[in-house]
Amino acid sequence: LWLEGELLLLDMSGKCGPPPDIENGDILSFPLPEYSQGATLKYKCPNLYILEGSQQIRCINGQWTNPPVCLVACTAAEEDMNNNNIELKWRGERKLYSKSGDFIEFDCKIGYVEDPASSPFRVQCINGTFKYPRCNPGSKDHQASC
Repeated sequence: LWLEGELLLLDMSGKCGPPPDIENGDILSFPLPEYSQGATLKYKCPNLYILEGSQQIRCINGQWTNPPVCLVACTAAEEDMNNNNIELKWRGERKLYSKSGDFIEFDCKIGYVEDPASSPFRVQCINGTFKYPRCNPGSKDHQASC
């Protein structure tokens, strides 16, 4: 097949080679060296990872459809929270892991106040990362609270 002066080689059998690997993910079956036209395979991600895209790929005209991506979970590390003088907002919540797309809320530890230059205290996990807010030594103005 000629296209604008270039020779394109097409696999006329429609067969596909081994499926593409995805970072942090696995195929649910043992990979073969070759697959027939129309063959499908499924991927999975580890616990706390989010599978983005279609779980299934298909062999079409010698090419695999786009594989999914496994989005990494976020870890709210005790050391990082201590370094920024913060804690999880919901004190009873011991959840230190969050899925990509989830929001995590922090508060200043007792005896600390929000740093004026700090990032927000409600942060979103995006593919394994989020920005920790920061608190400085000090005390909040005492106001009546419910």
